[in-house]
Amino acid sequence: MIQAVVGGKGTGKTKTLVNMANKALDETKGEIVFISGEKRRMFELNHRIRLVKLREFDIKDLKMFYGFLNGLVAQNYDIERIYIDGLLEFIKEDITSFADFLSDVDSISKKFNIRFIITMNGDPDSVPTFLKEYIA
Repeated sequence: MIQAVVGGKGTGKTKTLVNMANKALDETKGEIVFISGEKRRMFELNHRIRLVKLREFDIKDLKMFYGFLNGLVAQNYDIERIYIDGLLEFIKEDITSFADFLSDVDSISKKFNIRFIITMNGDPDSVPTFLKEYIA
């Protein structure tokens, strides 16, 4: 399952995502991974959640990031949830290339029973059609 949290800059998406991840500790038995390009608010993230600072890796595009996600899953089959904060902020690609990426991530999600929660800047009412099915 993929869930998108879409909102304007400064609307509290990161704080919402951190709170969701912390709350998920009570709901899951497996591992939780939080991927962020920034260091902000990470002091509020529970220490039992694995924090991955994406800027430490040389990820240039969505294909590389997809490979990175596969590597995370291959390394730890106990992952139940992956939270990705501000994906389009640290990977500079057009929103239209995001459709194929989401399709690929959906395959990982179904195959390994992992829930992906992704934040993105934008207006929830004007997102492309392919993204609307993921907005909660």
